[in-house]
Amino acid sequence: MSFIKQSFFIQFLIVAILLLIFSPLSLATMMTSGSKTAYQYVKQPTAVPAGYQAFYIDHIGRHGSRYLSKSKYEDIAYSVLTLAEKNNQLTDMGKSLLKQITRINALNRNHYGELTDLGRKDISLISQRMLNNYPTVFKGQKIEVISSTSPRAKETAEIFVKPFKANYPDIHIFQPPENKQTLLRFFEYSPAYDGYKKSKNIKAALKSLERATKTADMSQDVARLIFTADFIHQLNNGVALSEKSSIKTADFVIAIYQLYQELLSFSPETLAGNHLDFSDYFTQDQLVWFNTVVTAKNFLQIGPAFDVKGIQVKIAAPLLLDMLKTADKAITDKNVDANLRFAHAETVSPLATLLELEGAYTAVNSVEDYPSVWQAERIIPMGANIQWIFYQSNQPNQPILIKVMLNEREVHLPLPTNNFPYYQWDAVKQYYKNKLHKLGLTDESDSLEWLNKVK
Repeated sequence: MSFIKQSFFIQFLIVAILLLIFSPLSLATMMTSGSKTAYQYVKQPTAVPAGYQAFYIDHIGRHGSRYLSKSKYEDIAYSVLTLAEKNNQLTDMGKSLLKQITRINALNRNHYGELTDLGRKDISLISQRMLNNYPTVFKGQKIEVISSTSPRAKETAEIFVKPFKANYPDIHIFQPPENKQTLLRFFEYSPAYDGYKKSKNIKAALKSLERATKTADMSQDVARLIFTADFIHQLNNGVALSEKSSIKTADFVIAIYQLYQELLSFSPETLAGNHLDFSDYFTQDQLVWFNTVVTAKNFLQIGPAFDVKGIQVKIAAPLLLDMLKTADKAITDKNVDANLRFAHAETVSPLATLLELEGAYTAVNSVEDYPSVWQAERIIPMGANIQWIFYQSNQPNQPILIKVMLNEREVHLPLPTNNFPYYQWDAVKQYYKNKLHKLGLTDESDSLEWLNKVK
């Protein structure tokens, strides 16, 4: 079976299952929006074992939906469209698109990288659900909160802890110094990982999708909606935007698709109020394919890629070690109700793979195959989070249990259990400690030194 047929067959099965959960519209959007997907919550309660109650939470979360992080795709779209406009080479749809790009620029101006109202709302709801679903955890003792130095991560933390302040008036968000972000921005401290991202192997895999015949053909179809034939001929040969920058048809269309994804960070009311709607420019098949092209970078650089034991996964080890240590300390000292961490997709995704969470731990031999085993919208949507919920029994000499949730969905761990989603903490801890030991990371290790040396 060819990749295209196989991919559509698998997507059909996914749709059939998820239509039971999501509306057709929200599901279609999720499958074409990758890591830009706005957070989706599905209630999934499983009865707690008799005699047990939650008492502690260990957490890591991504910031909420945001404005464009930078103007790159706006600039490409605006420059090419205005060039065509000067020579009267835009179709009516092209003229409409140029107006939309202008409004997108106005919407993002002075807000690049900040949380949108939708992002703020989603984070607030995640926080409220944690407080409501686990009331026995929040006893008013202490909550330790840590954020990366990114302003949007810090704001996410501030929004998240707001509902807790009534019971925790002294709650404080700790931000490590820029040169000590090894827990939440470990991806900036590993020379081996930096080399991996720039390697010929990764670049070639990405180029294979960007330059695929399907990409070229679909780009031509989209371009014909926007430009006259004469301008498309110019764009096929490359349009110079500067001395160092030349844009071709596929580059332009991918930039438009990137903006389509970015618009999903805004509420429907904001989009309607600003008359922003790219739906006429792409068919559903085109949206699915361009998502495959664009999201491949996430899969290769911060996902399972070609090796689930690769450097792009190993670098999350210091964060895993910290979660193990903070959990043990909370269990022993009995004075911390939760550890909350706020960072980025580049933090959450490698950790999910290192933990071997279902849906996050399958590598591929060929990049074309990745959509069948890994979906960014399920692993790292905006507001993505991994929560470890700990339970203790009211009876003596009973084991502590742990439930792990990915985006508030109960997930399987790589260990046996007779009572999913509950696992015995001692077994889980030992499994991951053994894994870290094989990577050369122990309780006594210096994380920065380890990241500098790991290969």
